[in-house]
Amino acid sequence: MNVIPAMLSLHLALPLIIAISIIFCSLTLLTNERKMYNAIEVALFGIAAIISFIMLWQSYSGIFLHILQANAFSELLFGSLAFGAMLVLLLTVNAKQQKEMRLLMSLVLFGIFMVSFAYSVLAIIIGLETVIIATVFMILSNGKRYIEPAMKLFILGAISTGLFVAALALLLPYNPSLSITTSLTQGAGRFIIGLSLVLFAAALAVETGAFPFNLWIPDVYDGSPGNITALMAGINKKVAFVAVLEIFIIMFSSYGMYGNGNLVSTVFFVLSIFTMFFGNLIALIQKNVKKMFAYSSISQAGYIFIGISAATKLGIEGSIFYIIAHMLMIIGAFSIVFWLESNNIKNIDEYGGLKDRNPFAAVALTILMLSMAGIPPLIGFAGKFILFSSAVYSNDILLAVIGIINSFISIYYYAKVINQMFQKRMSPRIQMPANIAAVVAICTILVIIIGIYPQILLGPSYLAAAYVI
Repeated sequence: MNVIPAMLSLHLALPLIIAISIIFCSLTLLTNERKMYNAIEVALFGIAAIISFIMLWQSYSGIFLHILQANAFSELLFGSLAFGAMLVLLLTVNAKQQKEMRLLMSLVLFGIFMVSFAYSVLAIIIGLETVIIATVFMILSNGKRYIEPAMKLFILGAISTGLFVAALALLLPYNPSLSITTSLTQGAGRFIIGLSLVLFAAALAVETGAFPFNLWIPDVYDGSPGNITALMAGINKKVAFVAVLEIFIIMFSSYGMYGNGNLVSTVFFVLSIFTMFFGNLIALIQKNVKKMFAYSSISQAGYIFIGISAATKLGIEGSIFYIIAHMLMIIGAFSIVFWLESNNIKNIDEYGGLKDRNPFAAVALTILMLSMAGIPPLIGFAGKFILFSSAVYSNDILLAVIGIINSFISIYYYAKVINQMFQKRMSPRIQMPANIAAVVAICTILVIIIGIYPQILLGPSYLAAAYVI
C-alpha cells in the first residue's frame, strides 16, 4: 500500500467543506436576488464551516457530544461525497433554480456530514432524512410536472424511516446510548437482535435500491430532472451505503452478529445476488437511456454488497473503494444524459451519431460505461477486482462467479449505446455547456487516473476499512 496518498486523505475532508462553505457564502453575498435565501444560505454554510472546524479540532481528541466522531472512515467518505455533491451542484450553474439548489444542497451536505461522522444511530437517521427531504424539495422546485416522482420519493423515504425506527425501538432497551460502537447490555436475545437486523436491512435496502425494494428507482430517476437524478444515484444512494457500513459492520459486529457465515453475511449474500441479476437483466430490455442507467445503478449496488458479505477487511476496503468509484462514474454518465435530455435526446436510437454531433460526449460516455462494466484499466475494473477477490478469499467463490457473469451481462447493454453513438449519421453538431463539460471531464479523468493508479484511493480505503472492521 502506498502510504503517501493514504496519509494525505486523513485530514483533508473537513478543510474541504470549510473551503466550500466560504466559497458559497461569498457567492451568495455577491447576488442581490431573494435576500431571504441569501440570509438562510449564509447561515447554513456558516454553520457548516464552524461545525467542520470544531470537528477538525475534535478529530484529534475523540467523540463530539456523544453523537459525532472523526476518523479515517468518516473523513474519507465525507470528503468524497461532499466533492460529488459539488459536482452535481455545478450542473445547475445556469439553471433557473440555482438559488434553491444551492440552499437545498447545503442541507444535503449537512445530511452527508451527520451520516459520515455518526457515533450514534440518531445521527444516522437525522442525516438520511435530511438528504431525502432536501432532494424531494429539489425535485419540486422544478415545477408541478415533477410532483409524481417527488411524492414517490417522499413516500418511500417515509416507509424506510418507519422501518428504521421500528428496528431501533427493538434495540433501544438494550442500548440506551444509541451508540453504534457499544455492545448490547445483558438481556438481549438473538431473536430480538435478528429481527432488528432484518428491519434495518429492509429500511436501508429501500435507500440503497437493493432487491426487492428497488422498484421505485426507475420511475423516480426517469421522472426527475437529470441533474437531480445524478444527485440521487451518485450521492443519496452512497450516503445510504455509508449507513449500511456503520449499522451492519460496526454496530452488529459488537452484537456478535457479523462475520463469515453469520446472519449479516448471509443477508447480504442473498441481497447481492438478486440485486445484481435484477438490475442487469431488466437493463437489457430498456430503450430509454435514463432508465437503463437506473437499472444499472441497481446492479452496481449488488457489487458493493459483495464486499459486505465477504466479512473481511479486504471486502470492506473494496466496498468503500467502489462506493467512491461508482459515485464518479454515475455522476459523469448522468451529466451527459441530463444534457442530451435537454436537447430532447432520450432513447438509445436517438443517441445514433453522437460521435459526429459531439465527440467529447461520445468518448466520455463510452469510457464511463466501460468502467461500469469493469473493463481495465479503468476505476470500475479495479473496484470489481478487489470485491471479487474478497469473495474468493472468504470462500464465497459462487458469489465471485455470479459477479463476473453479471459484469459480462452489463457489457451487452452498454455496448448497444456505444454502437449507436459511433454510427455514421448526418446530424448537426450540438454544443455542451461549459459547466456540464467540466463535470464530465473531471469524472472521466478521475476514472482513468485512479483506474491506472488505484493506490491513490486504495490507501485511504484501507485505512477507512481498518476502522470499520
